[in-house]
Amino acid sequence: MCCQIWWEASPWYTFLVHAETIRQETGCGMSRRRTVSWPDRARSFIGYCVSEPLYRAFSLVPHWEWGLSDHDVSLLTHPHSSLAGCRAVHLTDLHLDRYHPRHDRIVDTVRELRPDWIFITGDLLNVPEGLPHLFRFLEQLRAIAPVYMTLGNHDHYSGVPVAEYAELADRHKITLLVNQSAIVSTERGELAIVGVDDPSLHRADLRCVPPRAESRFTLLLAHAPNILDYVEAHHAIDLILCGHSHGGQWRVQGIPTFWLPPGCNGRVAGWHESGQHKLYVNRGLGWSFLPFRLNCRPEIAVIDWMQE
Repeated sequence: MCCQIWWEASPWYTFLVHAETIRQETGCGMSRRRTVSWPDRARSFIGYCVSEPLYRAFSLVPHWEWGLSDHDVSLLTHPHSSLAGCRAVHLTDLHLDRYHPRHDRIVDTVRELRPDWIFITGDLLNVPEGLPHLFRFLEQLRAIAPVYMTLGNHDHYSGVPVAEYAELADRHKITLLVNQSAIVSTERGELAIVGVDDPSLHRADLRCVPPRAESRFTLLLAHAPNILDYVEAHHAIDLILCGHSHGGQWRVQGIPTFWLPPGCNGRVAGWHESGQHKLYVNRGLGWSFLPFRLNCRPEIAVIDWMQE
């Protein structure tokens, strides 16, 4: 059973079983076939094989970090009358295997922002040993506002079963959405919070997106930006929040972004649009492969809703 869980969670499964195409189901029962390129599958496989020993090695020297101690706060505004006056905080890519003083500073910043909701779009940790540190952090956030989160590729690579994430989240009164949605009532309408499993591993199922309704704002939480390539005109989604890219993590002036994980499709950071859908890519708070960032500060995004 353990071997089966590891196999289905690993990039080997995507690399071999999904060798030709991925069938992506959409909200109206329609489907379309998406080609998964061999370079994309190869990068996923190699990335897993390289990153796993690195995370375990650096977890032995947890204070070896550079460029992660401070963070930016980005303010996003979105018009919608039913949520006017409400505020949410978006965090992503925690990669929280060890608790650091910087995590206390993140909690302090979120507390000062006084959000109504906190959204986290995956890559919560890298190795199972990070679970107690992760939920120490999440528990503090939950004391500030309701927390809604979904999973990213590294959450699956870790080998932690989805059922264990769900059990721990429920125990800490945190809402984990894995191809699920939740409806929150407000004074003047509804907020539909949809969380899909990681699009970069082709696990996202958009059938969980609810139909359009009057005075409803639908927010989609997804880990990887390639979710924008899967949404269609009939999906009633007002805003998509994601991460995964780390903003490139290592940025050198005058040189194009040279590190992006599969599933970004060129979307490094900030706003992106496709038809009627708008997506925001958050640079995240953690690191991949090596514990440093260069010219790419961690980010906390704040969404303020205002009158139309």
